[in-house]
Formats: sequence, C-alpha cells, structure tokens
Amino acid sequence: MTLLHSVLSLVLSWTGLCSVLYIFSTGLVAVVALWTVRLLLRHTWYSHRLSCFSKPQTRSWLLGHLGKMQSTEEGLQQVDDLVQTYKHSCCWFLGPFYHLVRLFHPDYVKPLAPNYKSLFFGVSGHSLLISNGEVWSRKRRLLTPAFHFDILKSYIAVFNSSSKIMHDKWCRLVAEGKTNLEMFDHVSLMTLDSLLKCAFSYDSNCQESPSEYVSAIVELSDLATRRRENILHHWDWIYWKTQQGKRFKQALNTVHRFTRDVVQKRRTFLSQQRETETQLDVALTARRRKDFVDIILLTKDEDGKGLTDEEIQAEANTFMFAGHDTTASAICWTLYNLARHEDYQEKCRQEVMDLMEGRDGQEIEWEDLSNLPFTTMCIKESLRLHSPVPGVTRKYTQDMVLPGNRTVPAGTICLVSIYGTHHNPTVWTNPHEFDPLHFDPSNKKSQASHAFIPFSSGPRNCIGQKFAMAELRVVVALTLLRFRLTPGVNPELGSSSGRVRRLPQIVLRAEGGLWLQLEPLNRVTQKEQSDK
Repeated sequence: MTLLHSVLSLVLSWTGLCSVLYIFSTGLVAVVALWTVRLLLRHTWYSHRLSCFSKPQTRSWLLGHLGKMQSTEEGLQQVDDLVQTYKHSCCWFLGPFYHLVRLFHPDYVKPLAPNYKSLFFGVSGHSLLISNGEVWSRKRRLLTPAFHFDILKSYIAVFNSSSKIMHDKWCRLVAEGKTNLEMFDHVSLMTLDSLLKCAFSYDSNCQESPSEYVSAIVELSDLATRRRENILHHWDWIYWKTQQGKRFKQALNTVHRFTRDVVQKRRTFLSQQRETETQLDVALTARRRKDFVDIILLTKDEDGKGLTDEEIQAEANTFMFAGHDTTASAICWTLYNLARHEDYQEKCRQEVMDLMEGRDGQEIEWEDLSNLPFTTMCIKESLRLHSPVPGVTRKYTQDMVLPGNRTVPAGTICLVSIYGTHHNPTVWTNPHEFDPLHFDPSNKKSQASHAFIPFSSGPRNCIGQKFAMAELRVVVALTLLRFRLTPGVNPELGSSSGRVRRLPQIVLRAEGGLWLQLEPLNRVTQKEQSDK
C-alpha cells in the first residue's frame, strides 16, 4: 500500500503529470512519424512501379492529382481529353493515399476482368457486389437461377403494370397542363416500384404515395454519392461520426429492417408450406410467380446448403440499391436521346406499333422483346453514349500484365472508365454522336469484345443485366406507344434541355434534372400514323 501510495503521489503531482503527458505526446508523435514514413515509402514504391504508364501533369510529387477529378460535366470532358491524349491508359495519384491506373481501351480492360477485389462502400452488407474469391463464386452460382430466362418471363407483367401506373400519372399531369416533366423523379419511382414487386412481391404504391423504405433507398443513393466525393469520409472511423454517417446508418437500418422482416416471414411460410402442402398446393405453388426472395431461399449448393438470412438480406438490398438507380438512368437517357432525334423516335414507335397491331391491349410480352431490333439498337447506343455507371474501380490481388509490357502491381486500384472506353475515337467512329447503327448486326464483327461494357465485363459482370435490358425494352416501347417526346425546358434555367450538363455520380444524372415535353398519343392518332 505504501508503494502504491508513493506511485500515485508521483503521478498526480505536477511534475509527474508533465512526465506522463510528455511520454504520451512523444509516443503519439512517434506513431504519426512512423505512419507518415510508411505512407511516403509506399507512395515512392507505387510511383516507381507505375512509371511505365503515362502520367498527366500533377500539382506536385506529393499531392499528385488530388482535387483534379471532378463529378461534373467538366470532369467528363477531362476524361475525353485524357482519352484523346493517352489513347488507352494513364496513372493517377490522389495524394500519397490512392494510386490508380485509369483504363479506357478494350485491349487494356480485357486482361484485367478475371482477377480483382471489388471496392464498394458498405451499403449492402457482404453481398455478391463486394464479395471475393470462393465466397463470390458460391454466391454467384446460387444467385444465377434468379435471373434465368424462365424467371425473367414472369417479370414482364410487372414491368407492364408499373409502366402503366407511371404513364397514367403522366396523362393526369398533362391534362392539368403540366406537359414539361423531369424524368428522373418519375422513372426512379417506377423502377423502385417494379423492383419491389419482383424482389419481394410487395406493392408499395410508391409511385402515388410516400414510402419509408423507398425514401431510405433514395437517401442511401444520395449519401453514398456524397461520401465518394469527400476523401476524408472514405475512412469508416471518421465517416460514422459525421452527421452524414449517422443519417446513412439510420437509412440503412430502415432498409435492413424491411428486408429482414420479408425474408424471415417468407422462410417461415415456405417451411410451413412444405410440412402441410398437398398435391393441389404443389400445383398452385408452381403456378404462382416466384419472386427474387423465393428463388434464393429455395436454391441450394452442391452440399445442400443455401444462403443464410443475412446473406439473402444483403443480396436483396443490393438488387434494390444497385438495380433501381442504374435502370432508371438508362431509361431516362434513352428517352432523352430519342427526344433529340425525332427520326429515330418515329422509327422505334412504328416498330412497336407494327408489333402491337391487331391486339386489344397495350402490353408487351416476353416474345416481343426479340422483335424490337431497332428499338434495342437505340437502347444500346444510349447505354454507350450515356452509360448509367461512368466507371468501376477494381483492386487487383496479383501483378497484371497489360499490352506494351506494362504491369499493374498487386494492390493497385484500377479505374475502368466505362465512359472513356465508350467515347474512345480509336474504338468508335463519331463516339460523341448518337448513332444506333453502331449496333447494327452487320457492324458486330468489327466491334472489339470489351468495347461495349455498360454492365462491366468478365466473369464479374452485372448479374442482372438481362433483367435490366428486359425492363428497358418494355418501358421504352410502351412510352413511345403512348407519348411523343421532345426536349423540355428546365424551369430554373428557362432553357431547353436539348443540350444538358451531365452529372456523373454513382449513376449518370443531369444537373437540374432531365426535362422532356410529353404529348399523349391516343389510338386514333396512332391509327392515322399507321395508315400514313
């Protein structure tokens, strides 16, 4: 006790307290100094290893290109300049923190497709989107049946009904004199509506009234975009203490709570059904449309094991989060491009009208999708010109050799510029013009294998691309059947959106929105056009 008392007296004395603070501050300075030295050595090593790639002019050796990458129209024009100057690739340093190789040519994208770790901020748990190695392989095998053609066929009715809700709303707005509409607001709600029905068999009525779950999904998209733009927010221990981080967690909890309840109730229902079902029940179940959750709950691997509830929740969240925004962006930009090119719009409309001739209803069927060749060409050209996702980042697990004896060292982040590849003049003729003939079947042989990558490329391409393409064709065809589109006017700017300022966030949007002028087409008008 005497010894303890002596030690405490020494520590709590003024001299002792100064000694403790001195030791603590010296230790802290030493840790910071070691971290700084390690950071600078790492920066020097990557600078040397990446010297085989051309490097645009930097602010300084230490800062690199920090602050030069912009999520604006000027940022996309900067990519155009990089592509024009460097043709296929260049290195890019964000201070001493991030060392990137930017790729924008199919010959350089192709070798990198198979071997990488995915990089994505934590929105969707440990989902297919951010899994790696054997975990990814197993999940990919288990999820593939959810996107089989037989399953996609049953979703066509959902796409038709969700489109009709949106178009009926447009007709009401036009009747009120509101013919100038912002597309992203309406189309995003429509894609969320259809995804909720396809994923959970849940009718949220979100196109007509507010929904807590839908609001949370929209907020997560917005917050994820803001987080990407602030380099300090890339570190979790900083981000979760900010107001944005707290809002992110709150919205994430809302999404997780909804999917958790759906998955648990569906698993209980399927378990009880197996115990009590009769032959009649089996027949009724077979006829009932299975949704995304049904399929992944019932799928088993070669060992007879399925995904856990947590894994299923993560996949369902990814399906919703990654699916609604990208598809909405693709639909909006396709309608915008057709509004700007009246001749292509009329040709697509005529193709749809010829397909629907003699039918009582106005619904697209599964078999119709393969009978819309020119409309599909226009959709693909819009995906090239205005890719919903401007780029994807990949971190490689081993050294990768590229053409020209260039090597990407393990641990390097590669920014695969989908936008840059799609606008590369060495790959595409007139890359900045909307020309559906880029996708004429006669031109397919001359197209490089990784020249068109709106859904990424390689074995880890977007698992839902067939789902997205099916919804795109249904929504675009029905919209052209019911409305004539012309460029609208942004009310804030008072100018036509014939030329818009693009906004590359997590998905490609437009500054101030994407405004189109709508003119409803009734059956009489369509009949007159057909006769003409």
